[in-house]
Amino acid sequence: MNFLSFIIAAIIMNNSVQQNENDVLINSSLMKTENQWRIVNDGVMGGLSLSRAIINNDNKIVFSGNVSLENNGGFASLRSPVKDYNFEKFSRIEIKIKGDGKRYSISMKETTYFNGYFYTVSFETKKDEYIIVQIPFNEFKLYYFGKETNSNKKIPLNNIKEISLLIGDKQEGDFITEVDYIKLYWLN
Repeated sequence: MNFLSFIIAAIIMNNSVQQNENDVLINSSLMKTENQWRIVNDGVMGGLSLSRAIINNDNKIVFSGNVSLENNGGFASLRSPVKDYNFEKFSRIEIKIKGDGKRYSISMKETTYFNGYFYTVSFETKKDEYIIVQIPFNEFKLYYFGKETNSNKKIPLNNIKEISLLIGDKQEGDFITEVDYIKLYWLN
């Protein structure tokens, strides 16, 4: 290898995506620990949606249920433990998910209590097909009770308290997804 090839290879390696097992936010192994995620549905505000999360025989997280619009409801979510997360060294979040063709969201909030504000980005799934969705943090928008605000406020990556996988947006009816993982990535 000549010197120029060595320099080019070093630059490519330096700019490549790096990942560490500690950057995984959820997978089937974490769901079996004290760091397991929990279900939060619209019942917290009078809605009638139902959901559950189980580990299937393929060691994937199955998040399924029914979204009901009755009683001003309309969402089901799988949420991380509430704690201090610092994502400053990361550039994006990635989810590997087998969907049902519906739209899902990844949301994050910066408070330990509910105040209606979430930083959110939505993505489409493909029915019965695994996809990998990579979402740069600069694509997250601030929402208030499910409605996008006009704020240009950026997600405070050093002050995240909770992460959610959510189905809502008036998508009434049954849903089912298989989540392999949600993890963080950074570029060097």
